[in-house]
Amino acid sequence: MSLVYITHHDENILGCEHEFERAVGPKESIFVYKNPIVERAAKYARDLRERFNVEDKKLSVILQNDGTRVLTEAKKSLHRTMGCAHTPIDPPCAFLRKNQGIKWRRENTHKCPKMPPMPPLPPAGSGGHKPTMAPNFIKRNKMCARETIPCPPPPRYVDTPGGTRHNLLNSGLVPQFICRKDFGKVPVYLKKTKRMLADMNAVCAKEQARLLELCRGIKGFTRASVDLGGPPEMPGMRVMNQPERNEILEGLRMSLTEMTKQYQSMSLLIDSIAKRQRKSKLESDLRQVEQDILLIETTPIIYVSEY
Repeated sequence: MSLVYITHHDENILGCEHEFERAVGPKESIFVYKNPIVERAAKYARDLRERFNVEDKKLSVILQNDGTRVLTEAKKSLHRTMGCAHTPIDPPCAFLRKNQGIKWRRENTHKCPKMPPMPPLPPAGSGGHKPTMAPNFIKRNKMCARETIPCPPPPRYVDTPGGTRHNLLNSGLVPQFICRKDFGKVPVYLKKTKRMLADMNAVCAKEQARLLELCRGIKGFTRASVDLGGPPEMPGMRVMNQPERNEILEGLRMSLTEMTKQYQSMSLLIDSIAKRQRKSKLESDLRQVEQDILLIETTPIIYVSEY
């Protein structure tokens, strides 16, 4: 990981690599592999170390005895880019090896501000002016504890010779709820429910009155329909015509055919709960469709609501 300091934002990266090579030399890399073990990586590590020395001088990087590199803020590079154009690849000997990275540490330049000295305390027994630095919390706690009203213990009762105590409140031995203001009165939620039911009944009564007025108050058969020999007319109802009846019958027969195919294509071995549930559902659906077809075919007059 490399630390990048960007202080000037007006640089042009076009051709910066060639200028860097002319000013410093070949391409530098800040990766250093400490304590190489194999001889094959010795030459590669030495070249990187030499290049890193040049980079240390340029970026004011201090190499300490324990291997830690301190990046100071005294000299910041004004032409530092976002990294090398070609990142150097680690050698095979450094693959998954511990402690091969670069140890960075910030330079601790923080200095605590100097605070004014504390005022001196008066000598003991002088009776002079007491310092006002901090209150005497011990004396204050004593006064608060002395003036605090003690909390009385809750009322209890003893029910065994061994002295087993129980709280008297909520035990049922003293009248507690009879002293409440709402004792013996209808609860608020019941009043609210009754009011809501009354409003709903009023709305239903208005709707029934409107439907009765819409149907002109006809209750029963009309004389004209009885004289003509046709089906009796009902208020708000109409008789199902033949095309509609044929369309419904056709759809029911198609559903019956499809469900019959599904029922016949089931496996003969029903060894699981899912198969039994599916078979029972298909049987109930088939029975219901057959009853609907029989009802429509055998009933000559079927009334349909107009609402």
